[in-house]
Amino acid sequence: MAEAKNPVQAVQRTLEIVDVLRDTDGARVVEIAERVGMSKGTVHCHLATLEEGGYVVKDGNEYKLGLRVIDLAHHAKNRIDIYDLVTEQVDSLAEESGELALFTVEEGGEGVCLYMATGEAAVKTEVYVGYRNDLYHTAVGKAMLAFMPAERRDRIIEETTFEAITPNTIIDEVELREELESIREEGLAYNYSESIHGLVGAGAPIRDQDGTVYGAISVIGPARRMDNERLENDIPEMIRRAVNIVEINITSL
Repeated sequence: MAEAKNPVQAVQRTLEIVDVLRDTDGARVVEIAERVGMSKGTVHCHLATLEEGGYVVKDGNEYKLGLRVIDLAHHAKNRIDIYDLVTEQVDSLAEESGELALFTVEEGGEGVCLYMATGEAAVKTEVYVGYRNDLYHTAVGKAMLAFMPAERRDRIIEETTFEAITPNTIIDEVELREELESIREEGLAYNYSESIHGLVGAGAPIRDQDGTVYGAISVIGPARRMDNERLENDIPEMIRRAVNIVEINITSL
């Protein structure tokens, strides 16, 4: 993610406090101060400002994120023109596959989950709406990387710090680029337990007639249930059908 050239320290501190409240689901002033390295007085001033705006609420001795942030999320989500089209297809994918289906977009060089639907047999994961991660180790991430403009792809890869999240994670840039080439040829990306051990998935990009990448959708599930036949044939067929329906309707937006 790009860093601000001239960051405003007060704003940075406020955002750090918001991140703490997100990660802790509520915290006292003392805990927040320890986490962000500020005095209790400074933290209290920031919290009071956020509380006045409705972005933070006080519950007993703890501060928590206020529901005002949902309003921000709603307006941010509405920037995605195809959101309603995609969510309908993601719901269908989850129902048909019985697994977890996701819609992800790229922002700031990261993948951001905008919508998810759970099928009858879907596993629970750490993924949630708003969840962010690097692109190089997920099916949706690699699908978007493969089809985005080369200049942007190169910049994202150059700025990526590769980490072996699991033994299967690709951490070599050359190997990643070779896989992205294969994805462009096949139109589909795979995740062979590269993000979470034992969890596999397939994903495909959503593009318009000009090739602009709007995002990607995927289906993920446990390797014990998603054998090669299902992962590389049945699931891709479902995904391609869903993507096709969305892309056909993009022209009418």
